[in-house]
Amino acid sequence: MFKFVFGIFFIVLGVYFIYLALRLQTTRDIGLIKNNMVNIDKIKDKDGYIRFNFKLHMLVGIIYIIQGIISILARYFIFMDNVYSFMDIIVIITIFTYVYKITFKATKFYKE
Repeated sequence: MFKFVFGIFFIVLGVYFIYLALRLQTTRDIGLIKNNMVNIDKIKDKDGYIRFNFKLHMLVGIIYIIQGIISILARYFIFMDNVYSFMDIIVIITIFTYVYKITFKATKFYKE
């Protein structure tokens, strides 16, 4: 039961990340990005910052959806357990990479 609930959680989280990415691209509103490390008034390349966040949020959303689907399938099919374990590692690496990019790489768009 845990894998099923965990899978639903990751699918919903992935859809939310993709929704935020698409909303950011359509509205072009930097205020949608909730990052306390970045002062949006000091961003010099707003289009580049939007592209950066769009790609990052889409990638994280897709990986979370895949993890959710594999989690649900692993509940019903025993051969999916190895794939599920492998995807857990990928999700953990994705979370660390996401935090790193949001924290350190987003500052390259600042004005001096």
